[in-house]
Amino acid sequence: LLGMAVVFRLLGSTAEEYFSPSLEMFSFKLGLPPRFAGVTLLALGNGAADVSATMNAIASDPENGYKMSLGELTGAAMFITTVVAGAVIMANDGLTCRGALVRDVMALGIATLVVALNLLRGEVTKATTRTFIGMYVIFVLIVLIADVYHRAVMLPRLSKQAEMVERQRQLDAERFASAHAGDELNITASASVDEDAHRDRGDFDDARTHVSAPSQLEDIQGGGGGNTALTAVLNALSNYSKDEELIEGFDTMGHQRSSGWGVESSVEGTKEWDRPIVLRGPNGILTRNRHHEDGTNNEETFDAPYHVMEDLDLDIETNVCISTGSTGFAAHNWSGALHDGKQELITHFRECWRDILDDDECSRLEKLLLICEFPFTVCRKLTVSIPCEGSYCRALVALSLALSPLWVGIYAWNNFDTNLWGWQMGVFVAVTLPLGLMILRYAPGGEGTMATFLAVPIALYGFVIAATWIDAIADKLVALLEFLGVTLRIPNSIMGLTILAWGNSMADLSANVTMARKGLANMAITACFAGPLFNILIGLGAGFGLLRGIKQQEILYVSLTPDISTGFVFCFANCIFILFSGLAVNKGVIPAGYGYMAIGMYAVYVVTSLVLNYALPESS
Repeated sequence: LLGMAVVFRLLGSTAEEYFSPSLEMFSFKLGLPPRFAGVTLLALGNGAADVSATMNAIASDPENGYKMSLGELTGAAMFITTVVAGAVIMANDGLTCRGALVRDVMALGIATLVVALNLLRGEVTKATTRTFIGMYVIFVLIVLIADVYHRAVMLPRLSKQAEMVERQRQLDAERFASAHAGDELNITASASVDEDAHRDRGDFDDARTHVSAPSQLEDIQGGGGGNTALTAVLNALSNYSKDEELIEGFDTMGHQRSSGWGVESSVEGTKEWDRPIVLRGPNGILTRNRHHEDGTNNEETFDAPYHVMEDLDLDIETNVCISTGSTGFAAHNWSGALHDGKQELITHFRECWRDILDDDECSRLEKLLLICEFPFTVCRKLTVSIPCEGSYCRALVALSLALSPLWVGIYAWNNFDTNLWGWQMGVFVAVTLPLGLMILRYAPGGEGTMATFLAVPIALYGFVIAATWIDAIADKLVALLEFLGVTLRIPNSIMGLTILAWGNSMADLSANVTMARKGLANMAITACFAGPLFNILIGLGAGFGLLRGIKQQEILYVSLTPDISTGFVFCFANCIFILFSGLAVNKGVIPAGYGYMAIGMYAVYVVTSLVLNYALPESS
């Protein structure tokens, strides 16, 4: 049991700490709209563990492995959309039911129904896998179109609205001051300004009648006579409605703000309130230990005698690897680079160990698991390059580049029986070792950031290495679960919907509830439904595609066990229930009491699945 718990933690932490940072960096560097990034790159990072476990379960047992995968996907979907979502709702004392949440719940319900109907036919073809993946592509396009519309149309409209409101406020204030002062000159000037303002807005008439701000705002909000039905649909899909624009569009200081997928504020702008929220890494809101905040991290590194000082005149060759505005500096020479690199590694791993021992929020059991995981943490850090801001350590990036070929050789040998320990390994090392040395010599140390042109390809390489770690860990996890299933005579589907689903969902429970408690309930509840949608459609689409390649068959014959069928029924019913409760019964609000009902529904689902599975053994 201890070994299984450690493997589950390894799978989750690899996806969160080594796989997701690169994806988050890509989404920021590419300037992707927040919700589009959430359903593409960030969904890939959050669902990597589930999808990898699904594909490994299918590939490990070509005849019955898909049953464990289906059990895990339906079980995890039910756990996240009931237990996790219920905990989020209770933590936030209720939620509004609108926009992105309605969109994602409907999408999950439709996807569940389509997948179940396709699998009930008993045959999986190329068209079936294309349907699954195509549905998710359509969902991504819907989110993208709504976000682009919001950027291109709604934000300029809201900006104009804010400008008009502020101008009208100034005019009213000026008229009020003039009236009380009894200054006719000021009154005349106010009227002149008022006249010019209305002429600029195109609503001036010869009678010099004043057109009030509300009618102007109505014209702006209505889109100037455009297609109001299309506007309403796009606003709803992007989690922006007319009411939200009027009430939540601006804060008390007049700054534009809104809520939606992946962030609590829009990221289209460059202001502080427009920036995305970082979830993981040293600066993330889900991070317990943040070394840099107390100013003590890397103190040994900065005390190193060879460490370059700010007043050194560095040449262009040294600065080329450093991002503009970086607070870190390259080493002055090779001796200094080696010395600083050694000190950085010692400091980094010492802090990692202190994080385990000195964390008062961790229970004794969690500290025991972290200690058991620590040797693997060291191995992952020494092979996965993470040049992303917040997770950057110059010496670690350099060393991981140099040592990564060793891990690739082990992975290829264990998972594919491929020997790369000949001339291939020599070529591999001849490329990565000099690159690691160049990083150690010319990249910035301390809290510095690497230049984008260099950080992006290294992050992409680290992303690939992290994916191999996830695949290797998922393979061992599936093998362990299959062994336990055979030993304890538990069907694969039951192992999937219970142990595998629970293990893969614990990280979602912790992260989403933490976000809800920190005021990010909208993001947390959206993740509870958009995440399972990605896992089901992409996991089954890729998994059955892989199985078709393994078996070399155009048609795969499948059968659903009673517990799997029960999972699909409950998933669909849960989506209908939350929409009915939020929209019809409570008029756009999901009350806190719904969380208890959702958890109760999950308990009924588990009991029903177990009873049906063991009461109808011939159907299993």
